[in-house]
Amino acid sequence: MFMPLSALPQLAAAEAMLIVQTLLNFLIPSGSGQAVVSMPIMAPLADLLGMSRQLAVLCFQFGDGLSNIMWPTTTLPIACGIAGVSMMKWWKFFTPLFIMLVGVQAIMVAIGFVIGY
Repeated sequence: MFMPLSALPQLAAAEAMLIVQTLLNFLIPSGSGQAVVSMPIMAPLADLLGMSRQLAVLCFQFGDGLSNIMWPTTTLPIACGIAGVSMMKWWKFFTPLFIMLVGVQAIMVAIGFVIGY
């Protein structure tokens, strides 16, 4: 992962770490499981890229938190079944909001990078 990210500016690499964590949450919906798998990679990667480990943890937290109500591998099918809402209807409603919130997360990661968080 270091080779492709090292070619990017540091801020873009931090944003890429956020996207990787968000997508990884699809495959590993458990927060602790995702931490066990990804943080041994992301923390040294942050060191190699010259950013703080705190920023890598922030990317993990953002990537794990919000996408839990988007991916079908989490409790979303159960919640939709209990509420009587089809998943397609939920996705149609939630996808624009999800994109906006990921944008806010990206801005927060950028602010964290700029202030040296």
